[in-house]
Amino acid sequence: MHDLFRAHETALLGPLLDYLAGRNDIRLIGPRQAKGRAPTVALAHDRPGAELAGDLARHGIMAGGGSFYADRALAALAIPPEHGVLRLSFVHYTTASEIDRLIGALDAVL
Repeated sequence: MHDLFRAHETALLGPLLDYLAGRNDIRLIGPRQAKGRAPTVALAHDRPGAELAGDLARHGIMAGGGSFYADRALAALAIPPEHGVLRLSFVHYTTASEIDRLIGALDAVL
């Protein structure tokens, strides 16, 4: 069953990663390919992660913003921990239509 969930999560990440690759105003932290990637995506932007998460919430999208206790890792990536990143997480019950809604909301807030 775990392999089935993993395949679903990988399939969900594909469209989001493709969308992000087409933007030059946001930095994807981590691998650009969905295969082998955890279903959690961290994004760096000129705007603080918590601010972006708040804007996404107004579009019905739950996301997190902050450093997530990874201050040293963020600093090594030249991202001030107090600025943080936007974190998006997916699980086996996330749907493709929710990914479409997320992409639309990202377009609106970025």
